[in-house]
Amino acid sequence: MILQIRNGYSSLNTGRSQEGLDDNGRDIFFRILGPLQAIIHGKPIRVGRNRQLTVLAALLLHANRIVPINSLIDAVWRSAPPATADKQIQTCVWRLRNAFAAAGAPVDLIETEQGGYRIRLDEEDLDAHAFEKAVRRARELVAAGELETATAEYQRALSFYRGQPLADISGPLTYAVAAHWEERRFSVLEEWLDVGLTLGRHAELISELKPLVAEYPMRERLCAQLMTALHQSQRRAEALTVYRNSRLAQIKNLGLEPSAGLQELHQKILSGDPIAPPPAAVAHQPWPSAKVPAQLPPRTKDFTGRRDLLQRITSDLRAGGGPRVVALAGCGGTGKTALAIHAGLALQQHFPDGQLYADLRGQTDPAPPQEVLNGFLDAFGVPEQRIPPGLAARAALFRSITASKRLLIVLDDVAESTRYEALLPSGESAVLCTGRASLLKIPGLTEYRVDGLPSDEALDLLASLVGVERLFAEVDSARRIAQLCGHLPLAIRAAGARLRARPHCTLRSFTERLATRQDRIAELSIGCLDMGARLTSTLEQLSPAAYRLWLRLSLCDLDFVPEWMASAVSDRPGEDTQRLLDTLVNLHLLAVAPGEAPGGPTYSFNPLVRDHARQRAAAELGAVAGQDVVDRIALALCGRQSAAGVSGGHRSNEECTVYGTQTV
Repeated sequence: MILQIRNGYSSLNTGRSQEGLDDNGRDIFFRILGPLQAIIHGKPIRVGRNRQLTVLAALLLHANRIVPINSLIDAVWRSAPPATADKQIQTCVWRLRNAFAAAGAPVDLIETEQGGYRIRLDEEDLDAHAFEKAVRRARELVAAGELETATAEYQRALSFYRGQPLADISGPLTYAVAAHWEERRFSVLEEWLDVGLTLGRHAELISELKPLVAEYPMRERLCAQLMTALHQSQRRAEALTVYRNSRLAQIKNLGLEPSAGLQELHQKILSGDPIAPPPAAVAHQPWPSAKVPAQLPPRTKDFTGRRDLLQRITSDLRAGGGPRVVALAGCGGTGKTALAIHAGLALQQHFPDGQLYADLRGQTDPAPPQEVLNGFLDAFGVPEQRIPPGLAARAALFRSITASKRLLIVLDDVAESTRYEALLPSGESAVLCTGRASLLKIPGLTEYRVDGLPSDEALDLLASLVGVERLFAEVDSARRIAQLCGHLPLAIRAAGARLRARPHCTLRSFTERLATRQDRIAELSIGCLDMGARLTSTLEQLSPAAYRLWLRLSLCDLDFVPEWMASAVSDRPGEDTQRLLDTLVNLHLLAVAPGEAPGGPTYSFNPLVRDHARQRAAAELGAVAGQDVVDRIALALCGRQSAAGVSGGHRSNEECTVYGTQTV
């Protein structure tokens, strides 16, 4: 298929053709609000109609966000992907990059990210982005009382629609998109009509409204607008006919009478009472008493480090192009919540319509989404009696209220089971999540792994807790404390609290206590700074097989455990073991080591987490568990050597060290 390339886009009602050129040509411009088109330097691009076009559409729908490869596979093949699906997706992306590069687009337009791809676009590079920007500008003009200019801006926004969004692509990917953008178009169209009625253009708008009401007789706002326009044009009988037809359609299709508002308008027309035009200046504000919420908790005073990660998070949240979702994932105690709050407070000026916060309690007592939405709607001043009871209805109302707002929403402790999508806003808002399990399965989400602090930042945090002079008097012991804490902020805070309570205790003696205590994690748990409780709540989510594998892996005294060794100590076949390893990585109880090893991926523990696993293994698996692990690895290693043709049974010491014992 040849994508039509033009040097710009045109507006309706400006004297230019819809397919003509605009004076403001752009280097890159994509259209999705109609058949998919690309506009790059005026050069045509050939893109395959099937897979390539679908992949491009999926990337554009989540512009500036990572689209996981699995989501692209689902978009192309739905429920029956071929065995080579991931390779075919890579080929599609490669061909798209070549096509764009040949037209002069930037070489990094489509970026490869961990687990997926991202297309980088500016706010003016996609018609959906440009549409939302024009709508925001129109609403600002309405609020300022500049209705004539606002009308032109609304028309400019609506001109981006050229039919059903992504009309040349079929499948579930586009069905939901088409429904979303159709509803979005109607809401903006109705706002524009309200402005026109406020300006007294009743006769002009009748011709616009009549075909719309004929096609959509149950859209009450359109019916009310047409009734108002007809009545103000001295066409009372026709206005009453519109009401009668709408009422019959609703009774026939829904078994319901029209809303109280439409019935009241009908009565006013019957009695000849004057009808005030819609208050266009507040048409986009559902609740006149709406508040500007500021729900973020106060920042942690001794928040330390994370500068590079903080910069990436805030940059992603500031990016334009519809709602953005960023997730921070890591095991308990890594400081995800403190980081999220710090990032949110740093962006207050960028989100002038407020900040919402909810602790979803994903690891303990998950908060129902409808309960969270109730709190959000209340924060905007929605009266209790106007909040609908069902989840879907509350989510729809929340999206309507947030459509014209720029909000930051922080969702803390999100569980995989959370009905997360119901809490997403509309418009130019952003969402920042934290969770112990990876949330990458959610399309369009950008996820960052939060691990322990680097050594210097861990020392800075400990110094802020125990005092700079006390720390640097025994800096080597301080470094050892940070290591024994696994560089986890929560554990370091607990160690700092212990040391503050013992002002005469030296750091060296405290280090010796930590190093020799069998249940080290208990020493690093005090009050709400409870590392043991955090790990326990995560471990409760594991199946017995995954938990047993985690315990046995902790007995392998290597910095990086290769995949073959994990299979050797497991009681499961290779494929089952891989699934169990994936579960442990997903919950951040294990980490995949960076880089590629010759024999497959390797896995590592956080030192404090591994010590806790060993303490549990000694108590639950018995004294012979360590020797059993050694024997299994030795047997597997012999098999690997035989398969490779290695004679003499030679093994490297590092490869065979298991829980302090060499398999020699």
